[in-house]
Amino acid sequence: MSEAYEDVLKRNGTLVFTPGGTSMQPLLRHHENPVVLLPVEGRLKRGDVPFYKRANGQYVLHRIIRVHKDGYDCCGDNQTALEKGVTDDMIFARMVGFYQGERYISCDDPAIVRYSRRRMASRPMRHIIARTRYLFGRVFKPKHRD
Repeated sequence: MSEAYEDVLKRNGTLVFTPGGTSMQPLLRHHENPVVLLPVEGRLKRGDVPFYKRANGQYVLHRIIRVHKDGYDCCGDNQTALEKGVTDDMIFARMVGFYQGERYISCDDPAIVRYSRRRMASRPMRHIIARTRYLFGRVFKPKHRD
């Protein structure tokens, strides 16, 4: 059995791994972009990308959309639905950068800050577009001929 991410982070003080999935596209591609994570110090802010563990044991890397006094609402850059109720005790790391090929890109890079603001601002519109595509597909679904 492999060592838990939390244990590697505690031992090394940093965690670098390549996440899978499409929820953070186009920023992070499935098994292509290694991310650099550091332990969380204090409260996170809107736009940060925490690494947390759900109650079912699933690890998640999503962006904070809203900050509440008792937690956060998070959403992947390629998703529309908010995950509400993410608490500080679920979060154990924060993404501070990632690699595109050999090039390291910091989350504090002005281009990445602009990108994250655009993704957060466009989330409601992405939801409307996804719903419209779904409904359009149902209305104009090709009929099967026997």
